[in-house]
Formats: sequence, C-alpha cells, structure tokens
Amino acid sequence: MATIIDKETLEHVASLARLEITGEEEESLLGDLERILGHVAQLSSVDTSASAGKRPAMTELRPDEPGTGLTREEGLGGAPAMRDGFVVVRNVMGGEDE
Repeated sequence: MATIIDKETLEHVASLARLEITGEEEESLLGDLERILGHVAQLSSVDTSASAGKRPAMTELRPDEPGTGLTREEGLGGAPAMRDGFVVVRNVMGGEDE
C-alpha cells in the first residue's frame, strides 16, 4: 500500500498548526493519520449514483426581506470587555496589549 502521508508532510502540518511533536508522537501520529486518510480514500470508491436523485432540489428560495435586528447593546451584551463600543480581545499577533 502506498504511503498517504509522509514524515515531511506531518512536520509541515505540525509547524503550520504550531504543534511540537516528539519523535515518539510522530510515529504514532503517522500511523493514525495513515489509517484515517485510508478510510477517507475508500469513500471515493463508494457508488452514490443511486442516492444522488433522492435529495430534494432547491428550486425556490424564500424572499430575502429585512427584519429587525439587535441593537448594539444587545449584540455586544455578552462580550467580556468593551471599550468605545468595541469588543476588547487579547492581543494574539504580538506587541503590547493596551
């Protein structure tokens, strides 16, 4: 069976996700991902032609009519912190929080 995911791809994905993976975890993850992706690949061989027509077709959509929405206070009411009408969040891009 051909390898679906290799060590280099796993390391690349881990770096994109900012995950630190040890050598021991890497081997385990490679095996797990190989099995998962193998099952996903099997789905492409399933014949779905008999079920394609059973789904109702969307021929008409309801009209898009404006309605009443939330006020600013209602919309921001659940925010943990606000300043000048905006939600205050933790700085995630580096730099200093105000």
